[in-house]
Amino acid sequence: MKIERSLREVAVLSLELQPALSLDWATCVGDVFRAMQVGGLGYALITENSRLVGIFTERDVFLSVLGHDEVLEQPVSGYMSPDPVCVASDDPVRKALLLMHQGGHRQIPIVDADGQVAGCVRHKDIAAYLVDHFAEHVLNLPPDPEQIARTPEGG
Repeated sequence: MKIERSLREVAVLSLELQPALSLDWATCVGDVFRAMQVGGLGYALITENSRLVGIFTERDVFLSVLGHDEVLEQPVSGYMSPDPVCVASDDPVRKALLLMHQGGHRQIPIVDADGQVAGCVRHKDIAAYLVDHFAEHVLNLPPDPEQIARTPEGG
């Protein structure tokens, strides 16, 4: 299967995804930040009554938290990005990739028909999928690994 066809046909939930970090909207910013650190994730999906209402990312930490220690005790609902762009569980990888490209997002929440968190697809997950399934197209190796360049490229 070609890359283009695969991206159109493979659903985002078919990718190997880490469990999504999902926290309640009333959780304080400091606890959200610590959970992100422990999980090694650059985001937290914020829910209210089990429905996705926002996303809190590394970007939010840099813009709103650093240098403002008083923020750490505030509810994350005041510092998250509300109503994030998301994809449905059965949407193709292509849709998530396009949304990432268009909006400059590094992660896109995945929701089910009821708006509940089903996962989160990260740019790393898509890159790993492409490398795993299309290595010959995406890995840039010279035809002869023993080849030594005698002049700089373009020189």
